Amino acid sequence: MDINEKINNLIDKYNYNIGIYFNDLKGNIIAINENKTFETASCIKLFILIEYYRQVNLGLKHRDDILIYTQNDDFGAGNTGIISSLSYGLKMVSKDYATLMIIRSDNIATNKMIDYLGLENINNTIKELGFEKTKLLNKIDFTKYEGIGISTPYEYGIVYQKILMGEIFNKNISNEIFEILKKQQINDVLIKKLPLLDVIFKGTKDSLVNYIASKSGWIADTNDKKNNVRNDGGIISTVYGEYIISIFILGFDCYNHEEVINCASEISKIIFDNFINEMKQQVKECWYMK
Repeated sequence: MDINEKINNLIDKYNYNIGIYFNDLKGNIIAINENKTFETASCIKLFILIEYYRQVNLGLKHRDDILIYTQNDDFGAGNTGIISSLSYGLKMVSKDYATLMIIRSDNIATNKMIDYLGLENINNTIKELGFEKTKLLNKIDFTKYEGIGISTPYEYGIVYQKILMGEIFNKNISNEIFEILKKQQINDVLIKKLPLLDVIFKGTKDSLVNYIASKSGWIADTNDKKNNVRNDGGIISTVYGEYIISIFILGFDCYNHEEVINCASEISKIIFDNFINEMKQQVKECWYMK
């Protein structure tokens, strides 16, 4: 059974609205509903990070600018992350807010960055980079707004490809974005069903995985099945090379959230196993040819 058949069988089994984009950067691509528009949830934060570094690169903002967490920033329900557990008056440099927005998906940090950078500026940069279907819709406040942003599995995959290739403004800026993504602490969709030892010992000689650079996002509202999403995407680097992956799942009952995570992580595992097996085979064939 080839990889496409395995993935399609899995999609049929779960019967969710699923979009996938995979690219091994060697000409092999898997694309399923890749141009369909999905709610991004926190995946849109990567594009906010890109706008942050655009303004830093131009000297409009600085990594050591001080931002202060105040009571006005605390919007109650949906305050994921760390900052909401800390005291008002907290002072941090802008790069720390940007980092927490990504690696802990901190929503207060995200809203601080949107105010700091400007929502319109973020969307203008998204367009200038060629992402026609990606947009930041609102600040994060689930008492006021239904959604956060929109994108497609394809565009969310391509942005990682641009980062990996050093094409977001310049190589130095791309690398700084890349290093923050590698510190990601919330990536259960991509790694849940990968070989445990490869995940635990990633970056060592005992693992097939060098690093994972990613950003996930999810919304699971008990009252809004149609807009519930579980998304993840990023770069997975192995000892055989890198690949780009994005998986978006839309429109499920929040009580099935764990099943949705299992579905997405099974897709990730199928792709990982296939990539490793194909690369091993290529290495073996090259060895025989010698």
